[in-house]
Amino acid sequence: MNGTFAWPARRRRRGRAFTLVELLVVIGIIAMLMGIMLPAMAAARAQAKAVACTSNLRQLATAALMYAQDKKLYVSFVPAIGNVPAKDRKELLYPYLRQGRNNADNEANQAWHCPANDRVAAQASYGFNTNLNGIRLNRIRKWSETVALCDAGLMDWPAGAPSLATHCWPPSRPATSSSCRPDHRRHPRQTVGVGFVDGHAERLPMRPPFYPGPIGTYIPNGITNAFDVNYQDQLWDLQ
Repeated sequence: MNGTFAWPARRRRRGRAFTLVELLVVIGIIAMLMGIMLPAMAAARAQAKAVACTSNLRQLATAALMYAQDKKLYVSFVPAIGNVPAKDRKELLYPYLRQGRNNADNEANQAWHCPANDRVAAQASYGFNTNLNGIRLNRIRKWSETVALCDAGLMDWPAGAPSLATHCWPPSRPATSSSCRPDHRRHPRQTVGVGFVDGHAERLPMRPPFYPGPIGTYIPNGITNAFDVNYQDQLWDLQ
């Protein structure tokens, strides 16, 4: 040996590209993950809207209770008398909420707007129990079990047409040209947001004891006797 050391020649490293098959596999995995995640994201959004709706109902039910304590009568539509114009529930509750000056006030981000109602210019988000119109609070025996308002705004005639009226007919009350029923199509599993007289709110399924079913699936029977086996207004009357 001559005393010198020769280092081995360095091998050039060449970058390895994806093959077409590998690329297609990656794309397929991404597509599969998106297919799994998108429905979950949509469900999460729907749930978030339902939670916000429940919060709105609490605010409105509490405002209605405050109004009733101040005025000694539960909130109701007030018809025009002579030169005195009519007043709707939004107008009457405005001093307590500072939102919704009247039924035509559809400004965004109000407690009067259910986030899942995508036609606020044509359909009221919530309707008040007409059995409570102008009623004294001491006549309502079970505040925590009596519906004050709920997701509503669907007319009886034509069935399912939108209405800006802020009222909701109890289940047994026969239909009229202006009557409205609960809207069960906004929230997951056909549940309806409901605010009670005591101010709490929850979501209830569109079935008894809350309601016999959606518009067109039953006929209001007009029964007002709470002891009748066909009575439907357990959560809507003054019992």
